[in-house]
Amino acid sequence: MAALNVISQLSLVTNGNLSRVQELIKVSGFVSCTPDFTNTPAVVNGASDLFVEVFGDCGTHSKFAIGVATLPHGVPVEIEFVTHLRD
Repeated sequence: MAALNVISQLSLVTNGNLSRVQELIKVSGFVSCTPDFTNTPAVVNGASDLFVEVFGDCGTHSKFAIGVATLPHGVPVEIEFVTHLRD
């Protein structure tokens, strides 16, 4: 859901033209979890997989995932990405 929200915002920025995405550079993921949960990368992998599915080869990227005690507004996952857009 978090990844879909990011794509939705990107669609607004590109006026619905997602083909302007030239390269997805970096994905940052923050996962609200307990201290004993050690599989945060697997949670963020879901977003990574979706980005590659939507953007193809230009959707491959570097990534990090961090577990945190809480996120704003009680959301379970926050995803951010850096992308390069074509003019």
